[in-house]
Amino acid sequence: MVKPVIKKISPADFFKDEKDKIKINWFCYEYALELQSLLDKKLKNKFKKKRISQETIINFCIQHSKFMKEQVLLQLAGKIPNVGINYIEIEKLLPCADDKLVDDILLVSAEAWDSQTEGCCSCPTRCISEKDAYAPMFDEKYYYE
Repeated sequence: MVKPVIKKISPADFFKDEKDKIKINWFCYEYALELQSLLDKKLKNKFKKKRISQETIINFCIQHSKFMKEQVLLQLAGKIPNVGINYIEIEKLLPCADDKLVDDILLVSAEAWDSQTEGCCSCPTRCISEKDAYAPMFDEKYYYE
């Protein structure tokens, strides 16, 4: 029996063409990976009980990360005081999740965000402060294997 191929989060999920290969999109890719890792670690059994597939979780991580990009850009533009993770976006992306699971996802999303942004303090790539700069990591085959 052939096992079904489960989609993985790929850098290609974060750009459409060469001009989208910028550092803010790389940041989003890394956040999506961190989020997926923590969700798998902390909520895997709850997702199984709710019959939420791994592919659904991966799609959630990708879309949620893109939502967070919008938040970062709004904050950098001075349109909002702080980046926020909210339950409304989670409910929209995972309508099959009940209130308790949404709360759990919210906490894990915040933990992933804190982990990701903490690493930014010492990372030389500067994905946020150089958000529009080209990100050569998108061209590294290593990330696609």
